[in-house]
Amino acid sequence: MHKAAGFGFVAISVVGLSVCACGRQVTPNPPGLGAGGAPPGYVALFFDVAQPFNFTNYEYMFVFNTSGSGVTSSTDTVQTNWAGYRIALIARGNAGASSAELVQFVPPKAGKGPPGWLLLHTTPQQLSYNPDSNGAGTEFSMIVEKSVLFGITPSPSPPPTPTPPSVWAFNAFSAGTSASQGQWVFADSLGSGGPVDPQFVSPKLCFTEPFQYTHYGTYMQGDPTAQIVSVEIANNPASPSPCP
Repeated sequence: MHKAAGFGFVAISVVGLSVCACGRQVTPNPPGLGAGGAPPGYVALFFDVAQPFNFTNYEYMFVFNTSGSGVTSSTDTVQTNWAGYRIALIARGNAGASSAELVQFVPPKAGKGPPGWLLLHTTPQQLSYNPDSNGAGTEFSMIVEKSVLFGITPSPSPPPTPTPPSVWAFNAFSAGTSASQGQWVFADSLGSGGPVDPQFVSPKLCFTEPFQYTHYGTYMQGDPTAQIVSVEIANNPASPSPCP
């Protein structure tokens, strides 16, 4: 599935043939932009639901495990002690507007328990958000600079490794907005069980190589405004290299 995103910091002017994908018109990417319209060094993300987003009752997120452990985040946060939760890109808002947030999960200093919630500040050049990228209110898209997805190293944690991990895992969720600091009541995920088991197991995505990956949701119950139809991740590394 090929999608073209129009974000403020990516000026796109294309004269030529339009093609049709996923029931809507898209245009070919200009030279230099990768899949999804991602410039070099950026990742393009697309999140589609069955009916227009309901930001009053839900928030919608990609969660990336950029630690290199390969663990997929799941809705079983108590049983797994939030394993795989490292970075989240969250679309949240209200009935009239929404915005994107970049959040880093910080494990407790001792014992088990929910992680801390560290809001990472970004510039419009680092994170751009389109709340209605398909014109139907059922898809949002983001373009994010890959480097910010590693987060920061909170003190007194050990220093980061000289070479950040290049193989990441991910999941996507919709969840209720009544809780805060990540204490979500999940409505859907990429697993066939949606908010419960069985859970999704992420492919190992190599972020030093260009790729375009689409995963289709299979959970067909619950509120269609929270039902994940598909997510897409398109990576355009600044200096492509094979994964070790």
